[in-house]
Amino acid sequence: MQNKKKIYLVDWYNFIYRLFYAIPQFSLKDWTPINTVFGMAKIILGWHHEDKPDYLIFTLDYKWKTIREQIYSDYKGTRDKMPTDLKIQEKLIMELLEKFWIKTVSLEWYEADDIIGTLALRLKKDTSNEVFILSWDKDLYQFIDTNVAIYDTMKRKIFHKEEAIEKFWVEPGHVVDYLAICGDSSDNIPWIPGFWPKKAQELINKYGNLEKIYESIEEIIWKTKEVLENNREVAFLSKQLASIYSDLELADFNLEDHNFTKKEILNPEVIDIFKRFEFKSLIPSHHQEKIKNFDTLGLKITKIKNSTELDELLKKVKKSWKVAISTIWNWTFELNWINLYLWEKIIYFVDSRELEIKDFLNNLLNCDIEIIWFELKSDLKRIYWYLENMWTKEIRSEIQASLF
Repeated sequence: MQNKKKIYLVDWYNFIYRLFYAIPQFSLKDWTPINTVFGMAKIILGWHHEDKPDYLIFTLDYKWKTIREQIYSDYKGTRDKMPTDLKIQEKLIMELLEKFWIKTVSLEWYEADDIIGTLALRLKKDTSNEVFILSWDKDLYQFIDTNVAIYDTMKRKIFHKEEAIEKFWVEPGHVVDYLAICGDSSDNIPWIPGFWPKKAQELINKYGNLEKIYESIEEIIWKTKEVLENNREVAFLSKQLASIYSDLELADFNLEDHNFTKKEILNPEVIDIFKRFEFKSLIPSHHQEKIKNFDTLGLKITKIKNSTELDELLKKVKKSWKVAISTIWNWTFELNWINLYLWEKIIYFVDSRELEIKDFLNNLLNCDIEIIWFELKSDLKRIYWYLENMWTKEIRSEIQASLF
Protein backbone atom coordinates (compact mmCIF):
# COMPACT_ATOMS: atom_id res chain seq x y z
CA MET A 1 0.00 0.00 0.00
CA GLN A 2 1.36 3.40 -0.98
CA ASN A 3 2.00 6.00 1.70
CA LYS A 4 -0.40 8.87 1.09
CA LYS A 5 1.10 12.34 0.78
CA LYS A 6 -1.13 15.25 1.75
CA ILE A 7 -0.50 18.40 -0.32
CA TYR A 8 -2.00 21.83 0.37
CA LEU A 9 -2.22 24.31 -2.53
CA VAL A 10 -3.04 27.71 -1.02
CA ASP A 11 -4.32 30.77 -2.88
CA TRP A 12 -2.30 33.46 -1.10
CA TYR A 13 -4.38 36.61 -1.71
CA ASN A 14 -7.67 34.79 -1.38
CA PHE A 15 -6.51 33.47 1.97
CA ILE A 16 -5.12 36.66 3.51
CA TYR A 17 -8.24 38.63 2.54
CA ARG A 18 -10.38 36.05 4.31
CA LEU A 19 -8.16 36.20 7.39
CA PHE A 20 -8.15 40.01 7.40
CA TYR A 21 -11.93 40.20 7.59
CA ALA A 22 -12.32 37.16 9.86
CA ILE A 23 -10.07 38.37 12.67
CA PRO A 24 -10.81 41.47 14.77
CA GLN A 25 -8.27 44.16 14.10
CA PHE A 26 -5.55 44.82 16.65
CA SER A 27 -2.20 46.56 16.47
CA LEU A 28 1.26 46.69 17.95
CA LYS A 29 2.17 49.48 20.35
CA ASP A 30 3.30 51.60 17.39
CA TRP A 31 -0.19 51.15 15.81
CA THR A 32 1.04 48.73 13.12
CA PRO A 33 -1.97 46.49 12.30
CA ILE A 34 -1.08 42.89 12.98
CA ASN A 35 -4.31 40.84 13.09
CA THR A 36 -3.81 39.09 9.72
CA VAL A 37 -0.19 38.23 10.53
CA PHE A 38 -1.34 36.70 13.80
CA GLY A 39 -4.06 34.74 12.01
CA MET A 40 -1.61 33.37 9.47
CA ALA A 41 0.87 32.36 12.18
CA LYS A 42 -1.87 30.65 14.17
CA ILE A 43 -3.16 28.74 11.15
CA ILE A 44 0.30 27.58 10.04
CA LEU A 45 0.98 26.27 13.54
CA GLY A 46 -2.42 24.59 13.52
CA TRP A 47 -1.69 22.91 10.19
CA HIS A 48 1.65 21.68 11.46
CA HIS A 49 0.24 20.29 14.72
CA GLU A 50 -3.19 19.08 13.58
CA ASP A 51 -3.74 18.83 9.79
CA LYS A 52 -0.13 17.77 9.16
CA PRO A 53 0.13 18.29 5.37
CA ASP A 54 3.31 16.80 3.95
CA TYR A 55 3.67 19.68 1.49
CA LEU A 56 2.48 23.29 1.77
CA ILE A 57 2.52 25.46 -1.36
CA PHE A 58 1.47 29.12 -1.34
CA THR A 59 0.64 30.49 -4.79
CA LEU A 60 0.62 34.20 -5.67
CA ASP A 61 -1.07 36.30 -8.34
CA TYR A 62 1.14 38.27 -10.70
CA LYS A 63 1.34 41.80 -9.27
CA TRP A 64 0.55 43.70 -12.43
CA LYS A 65 -1.85 43.17 -15.32
CA THR A 66 -2.63 39.50 -15.93
CA ILE A 67 -3.63 37.76 -19.15
CA ARG A 68 -7.32 37.94 -18.23
CA GLU A 69 -7.13 41.69 -17.69
CA GLN A 70 -5.62 42.01 -21.14
CA ILE A 71 -8.54 40.03 -22.57
CA TYR A 72 -11.22 41.89 -20.58
CA SER A 73 -10.26 45.21 -19.02
CA ASP A 74 -13.08 45.06 -16.46
CA TYR A 75 -11.95 41.69 -15.10
CA LYS A 76 -12.03 42.02 -11.28
CA GLY A 77 -12.95 45.66 -11.93
CA THR A 78 -15.54 45.77 -9.15
CA ARG A 79 -13.03 44.88 -6.45
CA ASP A 80 -11.91 47.58 -4.06
CA LYS A 81 -8.22 48.24 -3.60
CA MET A 82 -6.53 46.26 -0.89
CA PRO A 83 -7.35 47.90 2.47
CA THR A 84 -4.45 49.94 3.80
CA ASP A 85 -4.34 47.94 7.04
CA LEU A 86 -3.95 44.74 5.02
CA LYS A 87 -1.45 46.26 2.59
CA ILE A 88 0.77 47.18 5.55
CA GLN A 89 0.65 43.57 6.75
CA GLU A 90 1.41 41.99 3.38
CA LYS A 91 5.18 42.35 3.72
CA LEU A 92 5.02 41.24 7.34
CA ILE A 93 3.18 38.05 6.36
CA MET A 94 5.78 37.36 3.66
CA GLU A 95 8.50 37.84 6.27
CA LEU A 96 6.65 35.43 8.55
CA LEU A 97 6.56 32.78 5.81
CA GLU A 98 10.29 33.21 5.24
CA LYS A 99 10.93 32.61 8.94
CA PHE A 100 8.81 29.45 8.71
CA TRP A 101 11.00 28.51 5.69
CA ILE A 102 7.89 28.35 3.52
CA LYS A 103 8.38 29.15 -0.18
CA THR A 104 5.84 30.73 -2.54
CA VAL A 105 5.20 30.12 -6.25
CA SER A 106 4.30 32.82 -8.80
CA LEU A 107 4.60 33.33 -12.55
CA GLU A 108 4.57 36.46 -14.67
CA TRP A 109 1.17 37.27 -16.28
CA TYR A 110 -0.69 34.52 -14.44
CA GLU A 111 -2.89 34.26 -11.37
CA ALA A 112 -2.62 31.94 -8.38
CA ASP A 113 -5.57 29.95 -9.79
CA ASP A 114 -3.55 29.10 -12.91
CA ILE A 115 -0.64 27.86 -10.82
CA ILE A 116 -2.98 25.85 -8.59
CA GLY A 117 -4.70 24.32 -11.62
CA THR A 118 -1.38 23.41 -13.23
CA LEU A 119 -0.03 21.85 -10.04
CA ALA A 120 -3.30 20.03 -9.29
CA LEU A 121 -3.22 18.32 -12.71
CA ARG A 122 0.46 17.55 -12.39
CA LEU A 123 0.38 16.24 -8.84
CA LYS A 124 -2.78 14.14 -9.15
CA LYS A 125 -1.00 11.87 -11.63
CA ASP A 126 0.75 10.32 -8.66
CA THR A 127 -2.11 8.39 -7.04
CA SER A 128 -0.34 8.48 -3.68
CA ASN A 129 -0.84 12.26 -3.59
CA GLU A 130 -3.91 13.70 -1.89
CA VAL A 131 -4.22 17.27 -3.18
CA PHE A 132 -6.26 19.86 -1.29
CA ILE A 133 -6.96 23.29 -2.83
CA LEU A 134 -7.36 25.97 -0.18
CA SER A 135 -9.32 28.70 -1.92
CA TRP A 136 -12.89 30.07 -2.11
CA ASP A 137 -12.75 30.74 -5.87
CA LYS A 138 -15.57 28.91 -7.66
CA ASP A 139 -13.53 28.28 -10.81
CA LEU A 140 -11.16 25.93 -8.97
CA TYR A 141 -13.95 23.41 -8.35
CA GLN A 142 -13.40 22.22 -11.92
CA PHE A 143 -10.23 20.42 -10.75
CA ILE A 144 -11.95 18.18 -8.22
CA ASP A 145 -11.07 14.58 -8.94
CA THR A 146 -10.47 11.27 -7.21
CA ASN A 147 -7.45 12.62 -5.34
CA VAL A 148 -8.10 16.38 -5.63
CA ALA A 149 -10.50 18.24 -3.32
CA ILE A 150 -11.40 21.78 -2.27
CA TYR A 151 -10.79 22.46 1.43
CA ASP A 152 -12.77 25.28 3.08
CA THR A 153 -10.64 25.87 6.17
CA MET A 154 -13.08 28.30 7.78
CA LYS A 155 -15.94 25.78 7.78
CA ARG A 156 -13.57 22.82 8.05
CA LYS A 157 -15.40 21.24 5.11
CA ILE A 158 -13.86 19.25 2.28
CA PHE A 159 -15.53 19.24 -1.14
CA HIS A 160 -15.12 16.08 -3.15
CA LYS A 161 -17.17 15.35 -6.28
CA GLU A 162 -20.38 14.64 -4.35
CA GLU A 163 -20.20 17.88 -2.34
CA ALA A 164 -19.34 19.90 -5.46
CA ILE A 165 -22.41 18.54 -7.28
CA GLU A 166 -24.51 19.36 -4.23
CA LYS A 167 -23.19 22.94 -4.37
CA PHE A 168 -23.50 23.61 -8.13
CA TRP A 169 -25.80 20.79 -9.31
CA VAL A 170 -23.39 20.12 -12.19
CA GLU A 171 -20.32 17.88 -12.48
CA PRO A 172 -17.08 19.55 -11.28
CA GLY A 173 -15.73 19.51 -14.84
CA HIS A 174 -18.67 21.68 -15.93
CA VAL A 175 -18.30 24.37 -13.25
CA VAL A 176 -16.52 26.55 -15.81
CA ASP A 177 -19.60 26.24 -18.09
CA TYR A 178 -21.82 27.08 -15.13
CA LEU A 179 -19.78 30.27 -14.55
CA ALA A 180 -19.94 31.10 -18.26
CA ILE A 181 -23.72 31.27 -17.96
CA CYS A 182 -24.14 32.63 -14.41
CA GLY A 183 -20.99 34.76 -14.27
CA ASP A 184 -18.96 35.37 -11.12
CA SER A 185 -19.47 38.66 -9.32
CA SER A 186 -16.29 38.26 -7.26
CA ASP A 187 -14.17 38.38 -10.45
CA ASN A 188 -16.64 40.61 -12.36
CA ILE A 189 -17.17 37.89 -14.96
CA PRO A 190 -20.32 38.82 -16.91
CA TRP A 191 -23.40 36.61 -17.00
CA ILE A 192 -26.18 35.91 -19.47
CA PRO A 193 -28.97 38.29 -18.40
CA GLY A 194 -31.89 36.53 -16.78
CA PHE A 195 -30.14 33.15 -16.57
CA TRP A 196 -30.04 32.20 -12.91
CA PRO A 197 -28.32 29.06 -11.55
CA LYS A 198 -31.36 26.86 -12.18
CA LYS A 199 -31.34 27.70 -15.89
CA ALA A 200 -27.59 27.05 -16.12
CA GLN A 201 -27.99 23.71 -14.37
CA GLU A 202 -30.83 22.65 -16.68
CA LEU A 203 -28.89 23.50 -19.86
CA ILE A 204 -25.62 21.92 -18.73
CA ASN A 205 -27.19 18.72 -17.41
CA LYS A 206 -29.17 18.33 -20.63
CA TYR A 207 -26.61 19.28 -23.28
CA GLY A 208 -23.19 19.22 -21.56
CA ASN A 209 -20.71 22.05 -21.92
CA LEU A 210 -21.26 25.52 -23.37
CA GLU A 211 -20.11 24.50 -26.83
CA LYS A 212 -22.64 21.66 -27.00
CA ILE A 213 -25.40 23.95 -25.78
CA TYR A 214 -24.78 26.27 -28.73
CA GLU A 215 -24.41 23.34 -31.12
CA SER A 216 -27.91 22.25 -30.06
CA ILE A 217 -29.44 25.73 -30.03
CA GLU A 218 -32.01 24.86 -32.69
CA GLU A 219 -33.54 22.39 -30.24
CA ILE A 220 -33.97 25.11 -27.63
CA ILE A 221 -37.24 26.95 -27.77
CA TRP A 222 -38.65 30.42 -27.32
CA LYS A 223 -37.07 33.00 -25.03
CA THR A 224 -34.18 30.79 -23.89
CA LYS A 225 -32.97 30.38 -27.47
CA GLU A 226 -33.27 34.11 -28.14
CA VAL A 227 -31.30 35.07 -25.04
CA LEU A 228 -28.59 32.54 -25.81
CA GLU A 229 -28.23 33.80 -29.39
CA ASN A 230 -28.07 37.43 -28.26
CA ASN A 231 -25.40 36.67 -25.66
CA ARG A 232 -23.18 34.15 -27.45
CA GLU A 233 -20.18 36.47 -27.31
CA VAL A 234 -20.71 37.21 -23.62
CA ALA A 235 -21.02 33.52 -22.78
CA PHE A 236 -17.80 32.49 -24.51
CA LEU A 237 -15.92 35.49 -23.09
CA SER A 238 -17.05 34.49 -19.61
CA LYS A 239 -15.97 30.90 -20.19
CA GLN A 240 -12.57 32.12 -21.34
CA LEU A 241 -12.22 34.25 -18.20
CA ALA A 242 -13.36 31.41 -15.92
CA SER A 243 -11.09 28.84 -17.59
CA ILE A 244 -7.81 28.10 -15.87
CA TYR A 245 -4.47 28.03 -17.68
CA SER A 246 -3.50 24.61 -16.39
CA ASP A 247 -0.50 23.85 -18.61
CA LEU A 248 2.04 26.35 -17.26
CA GLU A 249 5.66 25.19 -17.42
CA LEU A 250 6.71 26.15 -13.88
CA ALA A 251 10.18 24.95 -14.78
CA ASP A 252 11.70 25.81 -11.39
CA PHE A 253 9.05 24.04 -9.33
CA ASN A 254 10.32 21.25 -7.10
CA LEU A 255 7.82 19.64 -4.72
CA GLU A 256 10.50 18.88 -2.13
CA ASP A 257 11.17 22.61 -1.77
CA HIS A 258 7.75 22.76 -0.13
CA ASN A 259 8.13 19.83 2.24
CA PHE A 260 6.32 20.89 5.42
CA THR A 261 6.97 17.93 7.69
CA LYS A 262 10.74 18.31 7.67
CA LYS A 263 10.65 21.92 8.79
CA GLU A 264 11.52 22.97 12.32
CA ILE A 265 8.33 24.96 12.66
CA LEU A 266 9.27 26.81 15.85
CA ASN A 267 12.83 27.58 14.85
CA PRO A 268 14.72 30.43 16.56
CA GLU A 269 13.83 32.88 13.78
CA VAL A 270 10.12 32.19 14.25
CA ILE A 271 10.40 32.61 18.02
CA ASP A 272 12.19 35.93 17.48
CA ILE A 273 9.53 37.24 15.10
CA PHE A 274 6.77 36.14 17.50
CA LYS A 275 8.48 38.19 20.20
CA ARG A 276 8.82 41.15 17.85
CA PHE A 277 5.14 40.97 16.91
CA GLU A 278 4.18 40.38 20.56
CA PHE A 279 2.52 37.02 19.83
CA LYS A 280 3.11 35.79 23.37
CA SER A 281 0.31 33.23 23.21
CA LEU A 282 2.06 31.45 20.32
CA ILE A 283 5.40 31.04 22.09
CA PRO A 284 5.75 27.70 23.95
CA SER A 285 6.37 28.03 27.67
CA HIS A 286 9.90 26.63 27.43
CA HIS A 287 10.76 29.49 25.05
CA GLN A 288 9.16 32.16 27.23
CA GLU A 289 11.46 34.49 29.05
CA LYS A 290 10.54 35.46 32.57
CA ILE A 291 7.87 38.13 32.56
CA LYS A 292 9.68 41.06 34.11
CA ASN A 293 6.46 42.78 35.20
CA PHE A 294 5.51 39.85 37.41
CA ASP A 295 8.99 39.54 38.93
CA THR A 296 9.26 43.27 39.57
CA LEU A 297 5.79 43.61 41.08
CA GLY A 298 5.95 40.34 42.95
CA LEU A 299 2.84 39.03 41.14
CA LYS A 300 1.99 35.37 40.85
CA ILE A 301 -0.65 33.50 38.89
CA THR A 302 -3.17 31.34 40.76
CA LYS A 303 -5.36 28.90 38.87
CA ILE A 304 -8.92 28.37 40.07
CA LYS A 305 -9.28 24.60 40.18
CA ASN A 306 -12.87 23.91 41.24
CA SER A 307 -16.29 25.44 41.86
CA THR A 308 -15.55 26.07 45.55
CA GLU A 309 -12.53 28.21 44.68
CA LEU A 310 -14.64 29.93 42.02
CA ASP A 311 -17.28 30.85 44.62
CA GLU A 312 -14.58 32.21 46.92
CA LEU A 313 -13.18 34.29 44.07
CA LEU A 314 -16.63 35.78 43.39
CA LYS A 315 -16.94 36.77 47.04
CA LYS A 316 -13.55 38.49 46.80
CA VAL A 317 -14.64 40.31 43.68
CA LYS A 318 -17.81 41.58 45.36
CA LYS A 319 -15.79 42.95 48.26
CA SER A 320 -13.42 44.73 45.92
CA TRP A 321 -14.14 48.17 44.48
CA LYS A 322 -12.69 47.28 41.07
CA VAL A 323 -11.44 44.34 39.01
CA ALA A 324 -9.39 44.10 35.80
CA ILE A 325 -10.46 41.39 33.35
CA SER A 326 -8.95 40.00 30.16
CA THR A 327 -10.08 37.02 28.09
CA ILE A 328 -7.90 34.56 26.25
CA TRP A 329 -9.08 32.86 23.07
CA ASN A 330 -8.02 30.27 20.57
CA TRP A 331 -7.61 30.81 16.81
CA THR A 332 -11.40 30.72 16.29
CA PHE A 333 -11.89 33.32 19.04
CA GLU A 334 -13.68 30.91 21.31
CA LEU A 335 -13.33 31.80 24.99
CA ASN A 336 -10.64 29.64 26.59
CA TRP A 337 -10.05 31.34 29.91
CA ILE A 338 -10.21 34.66 31.75
CA ASN A 339 -7.71 36.46 33.95
CA LEU A 340 -8.82 38.64 36.87
CA TYR A 341 -6.73 41.11 38.87
CA LEU A 342 -8.00 42.59 42.17
CA TRP A 343 -5.05 44.87 42.91
CA GLU A 344 -3.48 42.22 45.10
CA LYS A 345 -0.29 40.30 44.42
CA ILE A 346 -2.24 37.64 42.57
CA ILE A 347 -3.64 37.23 39.07
CA TYR A 348 -6.50 34.72 39.09
CA PHE A 349 -6.69 32.36 36.13
CA VAL A 350 -10.04 30.64 35.33
CA ASP A 351 -10.16 28.03 32.53
CA SER A 352 -13.65 27.86 30.97
CA ARG A 353 -12.74 24.54 29.32
CA GLU A 354 -12.34 22.88 32.73
CA LEU A 355 -14.97 24.72 34.78
CA GLU A 356 -18.54 25.80 34.10
CA ILE A 357 -18.34 29.55 34.67
CA LYS A 358 -21.62 30.91 33.29
CA ASP A 359 -23.12 31.68 36.71
CA PHE A 360 -19.82 33.20 37.79
CA LEU A 361 -19.71 35.51 34.76
CA ASN A 362 -23.37 36.52 35.07
CA ASN A 363 -22.84 37.41 38.73
CA LEU A 364 -19.60 39.17 37.94
CA LEU A 365 -21.19 41.38 35.29
CA ASN A 366 -23.98 42.32 37.73
CA CYS A 367 -21.64 43.32 40.55
CA ASP A 368 -21.80 46.97 41.59
CA ILE A 369 -18.10 47.55 41.06
CA GLU A 370 -15.84 49.08 38.44
CA ILE A 371 -14.68 46.61 35.78
CA ILE A 372 -11.56 47.47 33.80
CA TRP A 373 -11.19 45.68 30.47
CA PHE A 374 -8.12 44.95 28.41
CA GLU A 375 -10.08 44.87 25.10
CA LEU A 376 -13.64 45.83 25.98
CA LYS A 377 -15.36 44.98 22.70
CA SER A 378 -13.57 41.68 22.06
CA ASP A 379 -13.73 40.56 25.71
CA LEU A 380 -17.47 41.20 25.95
CA LYS A 381 -18.10 39.53 22.58
CA ARG A 382 -16.32 36.34 23.60
CA ILE A 383 -18.09 36.28 27.01
CA TYR A 384 -21.46 36.85 25.34
CA TRP A 385 -20.89 33.99 22.88
CA TYR A 386 -19.89 31.74 25.75
CA LEU A 387 -22.95 32.65 27.82
CA GLU A 388 -25.29 32.18 24.86
CA ASN A 389 -23.88 28.76 23.88
CA MET A 390 -22.93 30.10 20.44
CA TRP A 391 -19.78 28.02 20.06
CA THR A 392 -21.23 24.72 18.89
CA LYS A 393 -19.33 22.83 16.21
CA GLU A 394 -22.16 23.27 13.74
CA ILE A 395 -22.26 27.05 13.83
CA ARG A 396 -18.76 28.05 14.92
CA SER A 397 -17.58 28.81 11.39
CA GLU A 398 -20.82 30.59 10.45
CA ILE A 399 -20.60 32.91 13.47
CA GLN A 400 -16.97 33.70 12.73
CA ALA A 401 -17.67 34.44 9.05
CA SER A 402 -20.80 36.52 9.64
CA LEU A 403 -19.74 38.61 12.63
CA PHE A 404 -16.30 39.60 11.38
